[in-house]
Amino acid sequence: MAVAPPYPLYDRMYTLHRVSPLHHGDTPLLDPRSLRTHAKRLKEQLKGDNVRGVEVDFAGTEGAMPDKGTLDDCHWEMIGDETAWIDLHVQPDEPVSPKQTRGIEISLEYDKQSYNALLLRDPGSTTSPEGSTSFPLLLTKMPAPIREILLNYLRSTFDARVARLTLPSVFLISSLETYFHHLSAAASNQSITDVIQKLQLQLTFPQNNTSLKNLDISIAASDVASFVSRGKFFLKGQQAPFTSSVAGYLKEHLALDLFHPKVQVSRITCHSFQISADRLRLKAPDISGDNSFSEDDAPAVSASQLAMDDFYTSLIREATGNGKFLPESVVNLSQASTPASAKSTKGARKRAVSNTVMPSAAPKRTKARQAEWKTGKQR
Repeated sequence: MAVAPPYPLYDRMYTLHRVSPLHHGDTPLLDPRSLRTHAKRLKEQLKGDNVRGVEVDFAGTEGAMPDKGTLDDCHWEMIGDETAWIDLHVQPDEPVSPKQTRGIEISLEYDKQSYNALLLRDPGSTTSPEGSTSFPLLLTKMPAPIREILLNYLRSTFDARVARLTLPSVFLISSLETYFHHLSAAASNQSITDVIQKLQLQLTFPQNNTSLKNLDISIAASDVASFVSRGKFFLKGQQAPFTSSVAGYLKEHLALDLFHPKVQVSRITCHSFQISADRLRLKAPDISGDNSFSEDDAPAVSASQLAMDDFYTSLIREATGNGKFLPESVVNLSQASTPASAKSTKGARKRAVSNTVMPSAAPKRTKARQAEWKTGKQR
């Protein structure tokens, strides 16, 4: 019996981007022939001797890239969810249909290394304009020169806007609370200690603070569950019991206000995932859970699988945003807190000054003409 390889979403560190709808006109994108065409064109660009000044197809690129060998092959393939992934490799004669497609996997096979990228969506909620297909989330695992060629291909071929996706602190916290919500539910067949295990939080502070850049907090597996229980007991009705409980502990013992606008949660690391502002690594959820449940009482889906599904949906929604792909500076301003927005005022003043440069030249020409007119009048 064939064994399915690991699902490409898991056990890899990915860089996050958001993508506007891919415009392809009357030619469908989710078609094997179209995907083969795009794979061939991307491979041709990657195999060019020089692409935008970056040599990419041979070893030892003078420090720009590691020694990876030559590009052997490039694939674009439709992928479904985990169940469809297993079915596809067990029964190859039943490919994923366009309606069930969760994303497109772009695989690059080199002599000594393999890279991949994932264009992802939520098939149940993602909508696409006419003549376009929406894959709002792009995950890449490849060196920067190769990634830039891929991004340029998406921009030029599909008239798409590609930008870095920066996850705000509140998204990281809510993702962690989502796991605690499912794992601590009465019907859960998994425990927080087994799924989350040791938890590490990284807090960052404004860059102008030279004395302290970040603070790493490590919480033992047994204490993580205690924080959740304590938060539920003392803060009934709170949507974030763990965060509120940790915030109270830090306030009492370190005089640190976790909810202060200048304090941001920049990275969360545990057994199930590692997520930061622009990168993530997910571990495949355990579908078995606690064996103490009888077959009749055991839930159909494990708590960690439910948490992963909710996290994926939230991540797609975060990548989709409001459908407006603004410059990164504008996005940062909209997500910044009040103290951080003070920096934007400086940028605005710089733009105001730069706008006065052109008008300032007019008075100089006027004065010169007045002097010339007076000279002519004296003559």
